Amino acid sequence: MIVWRLPKEALEDPFRPPRRPCDVFCLHCGKQYSSDKMRWKRSGGKGFWCCPTHGCDGVGFQFAIFPLTEMGGQSGHEPSRYDDAGEGREIDDGPW
Repeated sequence: MIVWRLPKEALEDPFRPPRRPCDVFCLHCGKQYSSDKMRWKRSGGKGFWCCPTHGCDGVGFQFAIFPLTEMGGQSGHEPSRYDDAGEGREIDDGPW
């Protein structure tokens, strides 16, 4: 078994993934995966937690990468309130 040692900076980062893995959704690439798949990368002297999808620039748990439970347990974004022409359309937000 390989044990990765993360720097203190990664463990104290406010956008680190949770200790208990959960299913997440990346706003940049639209992929779903387990939060324990997020990667710690260093670039330009700084480190950050990022999406594991090759070519994706989504970074930060609860910044660009959100738990699916906060997304309503659905894959994808909330339905748009605007159509392709930018005109508003009615969306049923429930009984409230």
